[in-house]
Amino acid sequence: MLRSSTRRGRAPANNTDVMAMFRLVYSGEGATEPLVDDFSLTKDQKWQLLFDRNWRNLAPSSQTKWLVYLRKWKKWIDDHPEQPEGYLVFPSSKVSAFLSHILADCTASSSKDPHGAVKSGRKALRHLRACQAGIPDDGAKFPSQPYIAGVTSRAKTATAEARQCEEADPSCSASTLSNEEYASLLEAAMRFPDKQVGLCVAAMVSCGLAAGFRSDDLQDTKYFMELICSVPAQPLPMQILALANNAGKANQDAQMTYAALANHRQPHLDCLAYLSQLVLYQLNVSKLPLLALIHQNNTSWRSYRMFFRDPSMATSKQTYYDLSTMLLKVAATIPDALVKTKVMHLMRCSGTVSLAAAACSMDVLRVWGRWARSEGVVGKSYLPKSPLSALPATGILAGFGTDFMTNHAFGRGTVAVPVAWIDALAPHARVIFQAVRLRNRMRTGKADFSGQHCVESILYLAETFWQSSPFMLQRYGLGWWALQLPAVRFIVGSSSFRQFEQRVIDAELECNARPLSPQMTEAFDKISKQVCSLSEQIAHLQLSVAGMQQPLDSQTAANLSMPTASSSTMQAQAARSPRIELEAQVGLSSGLSSVHEAVDEWFTGLHGFPAPPLMCEQAIQRGQRLSKKAIDNLSRRRHLPLRIQALATDRCWPLKKALAVYELVMQRHSLSLAELRDAVRLSSPVRHPDAKGGKPAQSQHVNRSPGLPLISISQFAAWVQQATDDIASMSISW
Repeated sequence: MLRSSTRRGRAPANNTDVMAMFRLVYSGEGATEPLVDDFSLTKDQKWQLLFDRNWRNLAPSSQTKWLVYLRKWKKWIDDHPEQPEGYLVFPSSKVSAFLSHILADCTASSSKDPHGAVKSGRKALRHLRACQAGIPDDGAKFPSQPYIAGVTSRAKTATAEARQCEEADPSCSASTLSNEEYASLLEAAMRFPDKQVGLCVAAMVSCGLAAGFRSDDLQDTKYFMELICSVPAQPLPMQILALANNAGKANQDAQMTYAALANHRQPHLDCLAYLSQLVLYQLNVSKLPLLALIHQNNTSWRSYRMFFRDPSMATSKQTYYDLSTMLLKVAATIPDALVKTKVMHLMRCSGTVSLAAAACSMDVLRVWGRWARSEGVVGKSYLPKSPLSALPATGILAGFGTDFMTNHAFGRGTVAVPVAWIDALAPHARVIFQAVRLRNRMRTGKADFSGQHCVESILYLAETFWQSSPFMLQRYGLGWWALQLPAVRFIVGSSSFRQFEQRVIDAELECNARPLSPQMTEAFDKISKQVCSLSEQIAHLQLSVAGMQQPLDSQTAANLSMPTASSSTMQAQAARSPRIELEAQVGLSSGLSSVHEAVDEWFTGLHGFPAPPLMCEQAIQRGQRLSKKAIDNLSRRRHLPLRIQALATDRCWPLKKALAVYELVMQRHSLSLAELRDAVRLSSPVRHPDAKGGKPAQSQHVNRSPGLPLISISQFAAWVQQATDDIASMSISW
C-alpha cells in the first residue's frame, strides 16, 4: 500500500508561544554583540529582516513542517527544566540531546526514515537559531558541529537498518510507478465510485507524471492554461497544452512558470484525455461557472483550482492531506496493492526515472523538473517561462521516444471531430471564445487574455475527449461516467458515432503499423549495406581458410618446410585479395555517443565486432592490407582511448576515473563525441608542429557545426586540466 506520512494540514492559527522563541537573546558567556540602532536601521528593523529571511519568506508547506518540530522543541525544554538557557538553541550539546530524543522516538515507532525526522528537526532549529541574537558562533556550520553531526550519523545508520529489515520493501522501485502500475492506478481511478475523486486522481496522476509536479504544485494548479502553437513534428504536428503556475516550492520568486502536456501515443495513458474528462465533468456535473465568469469579464474565475476533493473547496488552495487522501483511497481499490514509500511525490519520481531510462540529458531533466535555479539567470528567469524549454522530455513522456519530431504518429489526432459534438460538451464555449477574443482585440473592456486562452484550451480538451472516447467505451463500457450526460448518451447511440469510432480505431491501427521514419530507414539501409559488405568479406576469408585447410599427403606432411602447390596457390590468393575496407568498423562510430562507448570499442570491441587493433593485427597476419579510408578512421578513434589510458597510468587512477574527466569536459561544454575525438587528436603530443603538412597545434581549431564557436586547442587543454582537477578533488570511491 501507499505509505502516507502524518496528516499534513494548515498550521494552527495561534502560534504566539512558538513565535516568541524567535525574540530570545543570549547574554551569557561569550555572547556576541547584540543588535543595536545605527544611522540606517533600528535594532527592531534588523531583527525583522532576519525573521523575514529565516521564517516569513519560507513556503507555507515548509513553515508547517518546521512548526511541528519547534513545538516538539518547546515541549522537550518544558519537560527538561535542567537544560541550560531555556528555549535558546544553545549550547550544541543541548541541541544534540533533543535530536537524540527525536531519533529514539522514531526508532521506538519503527519509522522507516529516522534520518529524515532528525534532519527536519535540525533545519527547524537552524531557522530559530538564526533569529536569536547573541548566540556565539563557534566557526562551524550548524549541521557540522560535532555533537549534532554525531546524532545525524547515528540517524543515517538507523535509517539504513530500518530499510533493510524484513518489514521494509526490498524493491528498487519503491518510490516509482512501473508502466503496469501506472495503468492500473489510472484504471482504478476511472472506476472509482466517487467520480469527482476518481477523475481528479486520474488527471492529477497523469498530469503530475507528465509535468513533474510536486505536491505543492498540484495543490494550487488553477485554470491558467494555454494551447500554444503546434510543434512542427512529422507526420502530424504536436499540440502542446501549457499549464501555468506561479506558486510552489520550486517557484519562490512567484514568477509564472509553465509545464507542457501533450497527447500520449497510447490512449489509456493520455494525460490530456484524463484532464479533458475532469474539466468537462466539473463544467457539466459540478456546474463550475467558469465559462460564464469569463464571458462576463469577471476575473474571479482565476481563483478556481483544477484539482479538489469537493466543489465547495474549488476556490481554496488544497492541502497535502486533501490530495493525498484521494490518492490513497483510489490506490486501496487496486487488487494488487501498491507498496510504495511515496504518495504525492510518486508522480515526479516516476517521470524522472522514465526520462533517465530514455537517455534524456541532464540539462533537459533539470528544466523539465524545474531544478534549474543552479543554472543562473537563464535557468531561473528565462527557461521556466516557456513550456517548450523541455520539449524533448515532453515528447519522451508522451510515448514517442527521442525521435518524436520525425516519429509523431498520433493516429486519433488525424480524425476530425464534428463541431456540434464539441458544442454539446461545452455549450456556448465557442461563442464565448469569439466574444472574448474580439473584446481583447478591440479593447472594449478590460483585457483578459488568460480567459481567452482558457476557453480555447477547453475547446481543445473537448476535441481530445471525443478522440479518446472509443477507447474509453471499450475499456469501461456502461460504467464510463460520461454516459450519464444526455448529450454524450445521444451522440454515442447514433450511427455517425459508430462511423467516427471506426475511423479512430483504423487510424490508430494504421499508425501502429506505420513505416519507419526517413531517418530510421536511412539508418537501416546503411546497416544493411555494412552487413552485406561484411558478409562478402567473411565469405572471401572462408574461401581462403578452406584453401589453407586442404588435406596434405603423408610426404608433404613429412616435409612442411618445402613449398607445395597448395601453399603457392594460397599465397597467390592472398596477394590478389582486395584491401580490407573495414566498412563495418568505419560506420560503427556513428552510433556512439559517450566516451565510455568509445573506450569500450577500442579496447574490447562493440556490437559483436572485435577491437579495431585486434582486427588490424589479424588482417596483417593474413597478408591483407588496410585501405587509406580504414587507416584514417582508425587513427581518429585511437587518440581518445589512448589519452585516457595515459592519464590513468600517469596519475595511478582507475581507468573509469580518467574516463570521467573527458565525460565531464564533454558535458560541460556540449561537445559531441566526434568533436571531442577531434580535439584530443589535434592536441595529441605525437603531432609535432614541424610535421609535414601540419600547423602548430596551439593554432588549430576543432571542426564544429556551422554557427557554433570555434574551439582552440589551448582552450581545450585548459578545459581538460580544469576537469582533471575537479575529478581529483572529488571524494568518490572509484
